[in-house]
Amino acid sequence: MSHRSRLTLTVLTLVAAGAFAPQAQASGFQLREQSPLSQGNAFAGISAGGGDISALFFNPAVMTQYNGTQFSLGGTYVGLSAKFENGSGSRTPMLSGLGFNSTFLPISGAPNHGNAAISAVLPEFNIMYSVNKDLKVGLSLNVPFGLTTEYDSNWVGRYHALKSDLRTIDIAPSIAYRFSPEWSGGVAFIARKADAELTNAVDYGTLLASSAASGFIQAGVTPPSTAANMALLIGATPGAYDGKGGLKGNGWGYGFKAGLVWEPNADLKVGLSHQGAMTMTLKGDATFEIPSTIPNAGPYFLANGLAAKGLKNGKGEAELNLPATTSLGFDWKASPTFSLQGEVARTTWSRFKELRIKFDTGLTDSVTDESWNDTTFISLGGTWKLNSEWTLRAGAAFDKSAVDDAHRTPRIPDNDRKWVSLGASYTISKKVSVDVGYSRLFISDGKVNLVSGSTPADPDVFRGNLSGSIKAAINILGAQVRYSF
Repeated sequence: MSHRSRLTLTVLTLVAAGAFAPQAQASGFQLREQSPLSQGNAFAGISAGGGDISALFFNPAVMTQYNGTQFSLGGTYVGLSAKFENGSGSRTPMLSGLGFNSTFLPISGAPNHGNAAISAVLPEFNIMYSVNKDLKVGLSLNVPFGLTTEYDSNWVGRYHALKSDLRTIDIAPSIAYRFSPEWSGGVAFIARKADAELTNAVDYGTLLASSAASGFIQAGVTPPSTAANMALLIGATPGAYDGKGGLKGNGWGYGFKAGLVWEPNADLKVGLSHQGAMTMTLKGDATFEIPSTIPNAGPYFLANGLAAKGLKNGKGEAELNLPATTSLGFDWKASPTFSLQGEVARTTWSRFKELRIKFDTGLTDSVTDESWNDTTFISLGGTWKLNSEWTLRAGAAFDKSAVDDAHRTPRIPDNDRKWVSLGASYTISKKVSVDVGYSRLFISDGKVNLVSGSTPADPDVFRGNLSGSIKAAINILGAQVRYSF
């Protein structure tokens, strides 16, 4: 591959490397907030029943615990704060090898960034119909992955992230059957729609400077410092021309979930559920904004020459490997007024090994190493029934991060988190109830230490190095109304 071709590929890789990378809420980029009622006890025991039909998102078998026709409608406000602090960036060390002095290596820009996370409301809807006392059918609409971060155009990490936006919706018809007084089972089919948009700044100045200096060296100009000075004379200056690149795409994926509930007696329920892994293919448009200030002279950096080599709007697609989650929960009625719940869930984030982008121009695939880790969520909660109208809940949880320090990016400010939750339900009548739940998530500070490559073939070479820390916190408030016919 020629140097010019490798240069073009690297620019496309620079834009595509973060493509379709969703935003974190639960571990990785899951959104666990699918039941305002169970939000109150940190989702402890949700796989065993959770207290209402919104638990069918986690285990469709729980529908056999309810009679008649039931529905729940609600929303959860997720207030996410993610602030980047003490940031510093430097351009690829390849510039030094090409003869540019150290004054061109630091990346300018604000080292600190205020809250880059965009708060959101997650809707949820569930309905269940009793065919008979043992057979139930249902439908749920949920938002299982998503949220948004957006950074200022002049911050020090702009080559790694500007905007990251993922929106998903699950449509899941389900069926459950009670096989015996003790055992129930259920399955659900999942149709998932995803829309994603990602942008970042592109350091065209460094791209052009490295291309020009390399060209002069290949033409016999020595030493490298002379080649670098010649590049500067014709206007190929590292950091001088910031542009923008982005990807916007969407797609559908299909999967399943299944579960069992064991009720050995009237006081104990144990639930086991599994949501299968899913691979989604997201197809979309790649866009490039090349600065008009780039000098229109010289063989290595004509703006129209860049476009001719592939730096132009086109099509792209990516496969997004979503994990499987297996959950085990219990709900034990310790007394007429108090019950204890527990939950453990294992998510196979190790499936997310890489992000591979394919382009319709025939360019080599863009590959970003993700190397995420499997995670475990653990929660414990309690429910107090004060009287026929009021029920109170509390819970705590620990959620392990899927991302380690070597792979954390500003797009996904994920790290280990501790939950504290409170909630309440009020029964208005035999048919109508209202639930609210609140959680405060305490997130460990996340270190960012992204290291640039040193050759044009490296996907991160023109993004440069980025270090700093991310301070994040989350407040979650959910509310829903339940109605039974």
